Amino acid sequence: MVAFVATMSAFAQEEVDGGWEKQFTPVEEADDFNAVRVAQAGDGSVYVASSYNQVFTFAGKALPDTDGMISSAIVKYNADGEEQWAVSMVGNITVTAMAADEDGTLYATGSFLDKVSYTGTDAASATIKSFGAVSAFVAKVSKDGKFEAMKTFEPAGNLEIVLSEFPFYLPDEDPIDITPNNIQVDGDKVYVSATYKGDVEEIGWKGAYAVNYDFGMYFDNASAGVFSLNKSDLSGAANVAYVQATGTISETQNYPEALNFVVDNGTAYVGFFGFGNLTITTPAGSKDFTFASDGEGMNEHGFVLATVGSALTTKVFNAEKHDKIAKPYKVQMGLAGDNVIIGGTFYGQLPFGADIKTGDLASAAFVTSVKKDGNVNWAKATDVECKAVVMVVTGEEIHAATDKGTMTFDTETGEVDADEHDDIVVADAAAWEDEYATIVVTDDNTVYVISKNMNEDDPLEEGLVEIPQSQGFEYDDFKRATLVKGDKYNTYTVTEDLQIAIKMMDVDVKDCDYVVVKFAEPVAAGWKLAFWSNQDLTDIPEGAKEYKYVFADDPKCGVTDGVLPQICMMTFFGGFTAPLEAKVVGIYKHMIAADDIDAPVTETVDDDYPVSNLLGQPIDDSYKGIAVTKSGKKVYIQ
Repeated sequence: MVAFVATMSAFAQEEVDGGWEKQFTPVEEADDFNAVRVAQAGDGSVYVASSYNQVFTFAGKALPDTDGMISSAIVKYNADGEEQWAVSMVGNITVTAMAADEDGTLYATGSFLDKVSYTGTDAASATIKSFGAVSAFVAKVSKDGKFEAMKTFEPAGNLEIVLSEFPFYLPDEDPIDITPNNIQVDGDKVYVSATYKGDVEEIGWKGAYAVNYDFGMYFDNASAGVFSLNKSDLSGAANVAYVQATGTISETQNYPEALNFVVDNGTAYVGFFGFGNLTITTPAGSKDFTFASDGEGMNEHGFVLATVGSALTTKVFNAEKHDKIAKPYKVQMGLAGDNVIIGGTFYGQLPFGADIKTGDLASAAFVTSVKKDGNVNWAKATDVECKAVVMVVTGEEIHAATDKGTMTFDTETGEVDADEHDDIVVADAAAWEDEYATIVVTDDNTVYVISKNMNEDDPLEEGLVEIPQSQGFEYDDFKRATLVKGDKYNTYTVTEDLQIAIKMMDVDVKDCDYVVVKFAEPVAAGWKLAFWSNQDLTDIPEGAKEYKYVFADDPKCGVTDGVLPQICMMTFFGGFTAPLEAKVVGIYKHMIAADDIDAPVTETVDDDYPVSNLLGQPIDDSYKGIAVTKSGKKVYIQ
């Protein structure tokens, strides 16, 4: 998605360069929108969730009448932008996040109150209810629009606190709630993050309370966390991590101000802003944090990046204290290779950059790249007052949208590749790795859906011929990587030393000058490549999206009679963090184009005299085939 929305400024057009644009009108007035969310699937299909309060037709069918109640609908487009189906959830319900699997299965989450009826494409209806609190739901919807599973979570006040005579419990004016803000699919699990008050017993989350001894009362302290479910049927709810004031009861309001997460191969990276005394609780242990406070209104609002896997590790990023009461903190997270990308809004000093401050601005948006071990690569912030709306990481680019426009960053350097575009404010965006990306924009009472196949305009360079990928089990008994084949790339995952991802022997490279390995995503450190018959290995640079092996540049090249001894990618004695993954688009040999070869040589003088073959090796008068002259010209000797 080039420059995010730079090519889409006139978003009401019929066609988008390299993609498509569609629209539907689900609400009577713009003020009726309470959320618009989008999910991108691996098959290119697009799902959009929106509030709706008027009957509209989608894929030839009218959605049920809501009697004016602001409800929610989810619609699906295929990869070509054709309307597929729509499903309804009628009642006081809001979809706050969605994620799709590679095969098009959809997972949606959000909050609801009272009674909600939901109906899939099979016309089967069911009801969820929550009368005592604002509850959360997680729904699994098949690619053909059938609700396959529905799971709800209702918070409840801690009975020990609620029933205590003194101090007494003073709940908020509004019901206590659990409100999801993100959902992600990883392996056989679905992960959801949410803010909450009270106890959420099924997940194992405890509530937190502040006490005012002068008035003899308790009131709710907000908490936040991440939980997981089994992807198959949404069973097995389990805590991944929750963050709250240290101790069930505290004398001040201490809470995480904003929390989000990203998961990679079962390891969750949980990030949150917070102040006061906080505790993170995970199955792998707990950790306490104390952010500075002078007791007179000056509080530190630092950031914590927690890595939650078989063990719990944390990195604290401190910031200067400030006295701002209205706190504009928001967090979004993504991954780019071995780096965690964090975006959002802040006030005062940015914890990731000592010299980055909001100054006179009430809030500013930021994007930062942090290595998984907690070291900051780079951090950037806006110099205009704005709020973060959405952030999407698409391979080599980070697209950050605010209420003032969008920016595109280079994931490696943080360089801004595109200036702000203030003609479109993005409601939400989603991407499937670096294959597809979609944004949704609301204008008046209409939702515009703009989708792009990011590989459409990415043809192979001229002269490249694919070498079929093989793991070469027939050549040795070394352990092999786990292989998951895909339409766009193959994914190889290794967990230990001396594991081979790919191995091809005696590759025909006649009339070729190099071999290139292309990756779908920047690779993490630790992969090795060999092109020889001996055990010499070379590192694939961390963050590379391709590795080119030029025969003539390597004095040890073993190509003989047009045959390359091997192409092998593996791990070799350390230098990597398991599990190590590589997404290999393809392995290609570059054939010398006919236009690059002069006519057969008959008489040669001076610089036109052939001196070497394509490998840079000297030749004599008996040589036949492509040769390179002293001036670098390629000629063919018959």
